[in-house]
Amino acid sequence: MSPVRGERVVVVGGGPAGAVTALVLARRGVPVTVLEAAPEPAAKVGETLPPTLAPLLAHLGLDGVVAAGGHLRAHGNRAAWGSAEPYDAPFVANPHGAGWHVDRRRFEADLAAAAVAAGAEWRWGAKLERCVRRGAGWRLALAGGERLGAAFVADATGRKARVARRLGARRVRYDRLVGATALLEPVGGGVADTYTDMACTYTLVEAAEDGWWYSAALADGRLAVAFLGDGDLLDPALRRGDPAAWWRRLTASGETGRRARRHAAPGAVRLAPAETSRLDAITGDGWLAVGDAAAAYDPLSSQGIGSAMGGGLYAGHAIADHLAGRTEALAAYVHLLADAYRLCLDLQRRHYRRERRWPGSPFWSRRHRAGYAVEPLAGAGRRAA
Repeated sequence: MSPVRGERVVVVGGGPAGAVTALVLARRGVPVTVLEAAPEPAAKVGETLPPTLAPLLAHLGLDGVVAAGGHLRAHGNRAAWGSAEPYDAPFVANPHGAGWHVDRRRFEADLAAAAVAAGAEWRWGAKLERCVRRGAGWRLALAGGERLGAAFVADATGRKARVARRLGARRVRYDRLVGATALLEPVGGGVADTYTDMACTYTLVEAAEDGWWYSAALADGRLAVAFLGDGDLLDPALRRGDPAAWWRRLTASGETGRRARRHAAPGAVRLAPAETSRLDAITGDGWLAVGDAAAAYDPLSSQGIGSAMGGGLYAGHAIADHLAGRTEALAAYVHLLADAYRLCLDLQRRHYRRERRWPGSPFWSRRHRAGYAVEPLAGAGRRAA
């Protein structure tokens, strides 16, 4: 069976998960509209696409889009984890080759363009205000008074899960991780490194007493840097986004501080949620959640964009199959995401347990508990206001 023409799907949220969901639906002949509240893609700390994502990019026909997008090849990972002495994991032997450090603004614009080219309608600056079930469909109200009808709604609004939580789903959190992030400009305004040394393109993670550092280079010479720590333990100055306090901490660090020497102090630091969390229900009557809205990962897992895009692939097919009358489609989607999440949490626990240098640190002792990423935080399931 194929979806009935006119059974429009509305995807709320235009990040990687929402874009791939729309791309898949459009290619399957399902009318789809993406509502993205922002007027354009926002500048974000860059992210690395690992080599293991290459088959998915090829399957979606996006490998050429990434290659032509002005992104930087990523040739490996470096970690100062469990020891102050860093160790490298180059991608040279990976059968899929190198990965990519992507400029998020450009990458998300390209994903949106690919969805539109496939036939999706894309609405920038379209803020959803209400989503109400009407019979077998939905009535959606946008800011400004516009009304839309839909046969199915996909929530791709990130960790806030704005649609799903309004429909009664609860957010279950396993930690309080936040990231204090900045994009550092190269000194002098030029490319800080020609990247002739492949090690300069490695993603770097470095453990600290109360959290850990992440950094990755971008093609234009900027350096994406984030300090990850628990929000309730974080230095108040970092919680306020104080650039001077953040810079002092960065320059006092080891490997990350040395990497940042050719870059200027940031003008602004942004605090962003980075916790491990999920919804207690990722599908319902005529809706599903996808990407971080459904299940969000600690950045240490390197599951960010890859998980969002993979989730979008499965969500698009699940919705199309559901509309075609395949009653098992949504249950299969839930099962697939639940299995992937359990596996990722297990790997996350193992990785955190490798760092034992600060046994008295609340940040690390929380992650060494037997119940870490198994038992949700007390009172962590919340409904939308």
